[in-house]
Amino acid sequence: MADGAPVFAGSIPANYNRYLVPMYFEAYARDIANRVNIPNDGRVLELACGTGAVTKQLRASLTNTVRIVATDLNPGMLEVAQNALSTEAAIEFQVADGTDLPFEDTSFDAVVCQFGVMFFPDKSQGFAEAFRVLKPGGRMYFSVWDTIDHNGFSKLIHETAISVSPEMSFMAMPFSFNDVSFIKTLLESAGFRAMEFSVQPRECRAANIDDTVTGVVAGSPLAAEFEAGNLVEEGRKAMELAFRSSYGDGPILDTMQAIVIEATKPM
Repeated sequence: MADGAPVFAGSIPANYNRYLVPMYFEAYARDIANRVNIPNDGRVLELACGTGAVTKQLRASLTNTVRIVATDLNPGMLEVAQNALSTEAAIEFQVADGTDLPFEDTSFDAVVCQFGVMFFPDKSQGFAEAFRVLKPGGRMYFSVWDTIDHNGFSKLIHETAISVSPEMSFMAMPFSFNDVSFIKTLLESAGFRAMEFSVQPRECRAANIDDTVTGVVAGSPLAAEFEAGNLVEEGRKAMELAFRSSYGDGPILDTMQAIVIEATKPM
């Protein structure tokens, strides 16, 4: 999956966890974790776990006898998650590629992936791998971002990054996989049935402009693009100006919207 994976290295994972997880991911993490329903002796595989936002919620919502295997392609993200959840019971962390899973057939009761499938270069293969490792009757739970027009703050970031340099293309990728008919076709081709699609709007909130700028410029994959172009300071100034122009000096409040999908492997 490396070709489609965002870059999370150096200080980016820690900044991502501190500044962006509360803003973007915590509410959706609670939602998707609360959907998972498996036996008390079951196993959950989490793909693209990042810094552990969903992992934490899964551990809180499931009994301690349920074993969680949390995986990510980025060792730096996985290290932050493991450090944060080191005292929690029955969680195993492992570097793994969502399109080439190192697990046996029919070995999990559920597969969970929050905002990771969009980065799979071969999404059909990713769904096929999830199907393979699920037990009959097992369920895949995953989320994708809706179009960028439904995500006002992210759209502002994207437009501002492009104004700094047209090469700053990363933000287009997370919002590129939301055609429900196409997703359904790929899931059916992998063997899944009994699919449910749920549009989930939320408020995107941040306490202050300065921390948000740091999160975007130093805690997202844009950080690597800014650094590669020697544009870190220019990017920081542009983001601060754009945020203050749109939100003033106070807290940020804007829209975001995701699509949550559940799909079942037939018995």
